[in-house]
Amino acid sequence: MKKPLVSLLFILLFLVSLSAFSGRPGSHRIPDLKPYPNSHFMLVDSISLHYRSWNDSLAHPKGKVVLIHGFCGSTFCFRNNYDTLIRSGYRVVAIDLPGFGYSDRNSKINQSQSNRARLIWGLLKQIDGKDTTRWNILGHSMGGGTAEAMALMEPKRTRTLTLVDGMVFIRNTELSGAFVTMSKTQPMKRILVSFTEKSYLTYDNMKKKLRGAYGVEPDSAIVTGYLQPLLIEGTAESVVNILANANEIQTLHASGLKNLPVLVIWGKKDRTIYLMTGKKLKRAVPSIDLKVIPGARHMPMETHTAIFNSYLVGFLNCNN
Repeated sequence: MKKPLVSLLFILLFLVSLSAFSGRPGSHRIPDLKPYPNSHFMLVDSISLHYRSWNDSLAHPKGKVVLIHGFCGSTFCFRNNYDTLIRSGYRVVAIDLPGFGYSDRNSKINQSQSNRARLIWGLLKQIDGKDTTRWNILGHSMGGGTAEAMALMEPKRTRTLTLVDGMVFIRNTELSGAFVTMSKTQPMKRILVSFTEKSYLTYDNMKKKLRGAYGVEPDSAIVTGYLQPLLIEGTAESVVNILANANEIQTLHASGLKNLPVLVIWGKKDRTIYLMTGKKLKRAVPSIDLKVIPGARHMPMETHTAIFNSYLVGFLNCNN
């Protein structure tokens, strides 16, 4: 097969995959002033970040936990985990990454893992004020890479790190390849954004994608919970921007995790990010505690809540 034909085939396959996270014309909405009763908005480098918090007024929390969702997710992803953490005595903060949930849709935001980590630390610094208590960081999927970058960039501010079916790295590198290069050009950006806006975000398609990530049929409330914030205007540009604008601001290596308590939880049947990724990280950093949940796919915190929460709280209690 000739190279131009191979490249065209690759682009078509990518577009089909990308269609899983797009929007349809006329469906955009302005986010509510306060999407949840415990919603807050904070500016970091002029970027508005949405977060939710629990146990803010707890006099003596056992520790502080920050939760970071994955690609096209939001704080909704951890709905089955909040109550357990709250009852266990932890102060909890869940953050919408820029471009998703109810955070800023600015398409000029650098979407590299290290820059997202920098932004979240900026938000947590404002939340902390004079409090120097270290954070327990948890990240899922794409947010796992962001969480890993956070721990490596600020180990003195990190108490523990938990990675869930994460887009983790041994060394953070720039996205590369012909398609990434093309996505940086305005003509290709327009094509990708148009395709993203017009092709996918329907109830049926979102239900199909969640079915694949869960391994079971999601109910209507779950599908709607995921879909609603993705209909905000500018989401398509944010999705494309992850390819077009993701320049790492700091070189990081997983070996820096060896001095931190790290828990890695993985679904054995994950077909989004395979278990071999977690095992590779474990080989690079042997001190990591790797827990594999049989029967789980990409979202064990949602589909296997009881065992997930027991692993998480047990790990936190031992290290706080």
